[in-house]
Amino acid sequence: MMISIRSALILIFILQTVSARVVQPYKADYDDEDNIYTPEEEEEDEGNPAMGLMMQMAYNHSIPFEDLRACEKKKEAACPSPSEDGSHPCIALNDICDHRPQCPGGEDETPVICFFHEMHEMELARLRRTAIAIYRDSMNHHAPRSHGRN
Repeated sequence: MMISIRSALILIFILQTVSARVVQPYKADYDDEDNIYTPEEEEEDEGNPAMGLMMQMAYNHSIPFEDLRACEKKKEAACPSPSEDGSHPCIALNDICDHRPQCPGGEDETPVICFFHEMHEMELARLRRTAIAIYRDSMNHHAPRSHGRN
């Protein structure tokens, strides 16, 4: 399978972004005065928080700040294509790649997005298995030993 350089760069950027969020999750908000993205208190995100950004980057769309913020507050992804009223609808992260297009342009079901979504899920599963194995190994090495009398 051949992918374009642009697609490869987008995937690398998103994987780095997601990896950073997995290692050090944060909750962020926008500063309304000058539209600066600033981190807030740390809080664990549910689903795939980078998916909205991935959809926007993959399709070279510009989603208005207000729509991005509204979707982020609901922990949902903003669709890259606007609806008939001009707004960019939010979709639940669990609705991405569910074989039913929710975005007006169907971007939530395209091969690029679903490939990233599947790779992200597989990587998170691998990280979970590794973390469990490390935890179990550390518990076995640090388990209290019986000092029974002989």
